[in-house]
Amino acid sequence: MIAKKNRLYLITGIICFFGIIWLGFLHYFHAAVTLCPVKNLTGYPCPSCGSSRAIDAFLHGNTWEAILINPLGIISLFLLVSIICLILFDLITKRDYYFRVYNAAEEFLRKNKLISVLLIIILIANWIWNIKKGL
Repeated sequence: MIAKKNRLYLITGIICFFGIIWLGFLHYFHAAVTLCPVKNLTGYPCPSCGSSRAIDAFLHGNTWEAILINPLGIISLFLLVSIICLILFDLITKRDYYFRVYNAAEEFLRKNKLISVLLIIILIANWIWNIKKGL
């Protein structure tokens, strides 16, 4: 259990760290770089293509533009900030609240198959929309 917890904190911590570095790079240098392997290999966008640009637009106060680029960007930003706050809270208080929240969310999705299916349908719909928009 401790190994699983440590792995969760390590992996999500690394992902959040590099996510912040990437978003900072895009935000301050207005770089137009695509790192998406799906788009680079196939020419078609993945469901999350445009999320970085959506976050950048949101951080510049352009909420509607961010939603039009990719609504998953705003959700990703919310998750990024939430996860960082939970990990920092756990580090400061020596608790495992993030680990428990993660496990509870995982268990909830495992028990509620309909919600899991709806989330997958939303993700597929977003992917189709990204392809139609020509992202």
